[in-house]
Amino acid sequence: METNPKKVIILYVLNVLKLYSSPANPISQTAIANYLNDIDVPCDRKTVGRNIGYLMEFGYPVKKVGSRGYYLTASDIKRTENKLVI
Repeated sequence: METNPKKVIILYVLNVLKLYSSPANPISQTAIANYLNDIDVPCDRKTVGRNIGYLMEFGYPVKKVGSRGYYLTASDIKRTENKLVI
């Protein structure tokens, strides 16, 4: 079964935040979009921003650092993912 990247792009964005961001190294929407395009997941900056907003609405601990970018606070990830299971 082949997955449509548009339908799971939020998971790609979440994964990039988990793997490549930190409080000391936030990642910008443009950098996330560039990374996704490099791995053949078509995406633009606005789509990344919209999906980051969805993650925040759902309770993922995504923090914004001024104009530098975003990071995912590791301490709260498990708690948020446990809510998904429930």
